[in-house]
Amino acid sequence: MKPNNIITDLFLFFARFPRHEGIYSMFNVGTSSVPGYNELRQAVDEMPQRNLTKIKHYIFGSDFEAVRTRVNNIPAGDDYLFVDFGEIDCATDGVNRKTDALRLAATVAYRLKDFSIDLVEQSLVFSHALSTLTGIRRMMIDEQCQHPWLKNLSKKHELAPFVSPEMSSMGWTMYFNREGFDTFGVKDSRR
Repeated sequence: MKPNNIITDLFLFFARFPRHEGIYSMFNVGTSSVPGYNELRQAVDEMPQRNLTKIKHYIFGSDFEAVRTRVNNIPAGDDYLFVDFGEIDCATDGVNRKTDALRLAATVAYRLKDFSIDLVEQSLVFSHALSTLTGIRRMMIDEQCQHPWLKNLSKKHELAPFVSPEMSSMGWTMYFNREGFDTFGVKDSRR
């Protein structure tokens, strides 16, 4: 059984980009009693091992301390894809439809040994990360019809440099929203 909700759909969509070894390191407890854990692991097992990019590591989550710990365990010089999900804005439009917008971010970054690299090295790190991230963005746009969660992708994406001394990392982040009508709401059981 494949888990099916926006968070697991995000996890699995972006898990296609890094190497499989970089995904498996996130399943560090082996098996879990948390519902869906084993099914999500099985879904990763069943993914074709295509290298859509050469990214070595995958990090998915919103807990800054857990993310920082995971990043700090990545060897210096390796790159990683970090996908973060944030707030969900819920509103009602003029015709009483419930609208939702989930804030998302995808970062391609390199773990550095230290921040003493020179400006030319920094420029090359930024260049490689931007090239990889725009390739992922291009695939997201090209595949909007194939993945239900991508159909409501915001038309506007913001790309910003990512510099994190706490994680000894540099790269680029793409900010975007997943917008839709009553996407995360509970269906009315009276209908």
